[in-house]
Amino acid sequence: EHLIPPERCIDTLAISRRKFPGARNTLDALCARFGIDNSARDLHGALLDAELLAEVYLELTGGRQIGLSLATSGGLPAGGAEQTAAAAPRHGARPAPLPPRLSEEKRKAHAAFVETLGEDALWKKYEG
Repeated sequence: EHLIPPERCIDTLAISRRKFPGARNTLDALCARFGIDNSARDLHGALLDAELLAEVYLELTGGRQIGLSLATSGGLPAGGAEQTAAAAPRHGARPAPLPPRLSEEKRKAHAAFVETLGEDALWKKYEG
C-alpha cells in the first residue's frame, strides 16, 4: 500500500533530463542552475532536500511567475508544458464535503466588518 498513489507522483529528475539533456541534474546542480541557495546543505537531510526540491520543481515547471498571471495555455498550467498529462495530479470530486471551518460567530463578525467597508467596496460586488 502506498501513502501517495504512484500516479500522483512527479519525477523531477525526468523533467530536468528532458529540459536539460546531457547536463548534470543532481539537486546541487539544479540549485546552482536556478540560483537557489543550498549553502545549508552540507550533509544530506530529507527535510532540507525536500524544501530545495520544491523550489527546483517550481523553476522546472515555470511555477514562479514575475506577475500574478494565472492564465493557462491549451489547458496546461502556465509554464508547465514540461509536465506531462500522465504526471499531472488527478483531481476528482471530493468523496465527502469538508466540514465547515468557519464558526457562526466568525461568519457574523466578518459580515459586520464588511458592512463597515461602505456601499462601494469591491467586496460587496461579489457577495453571495
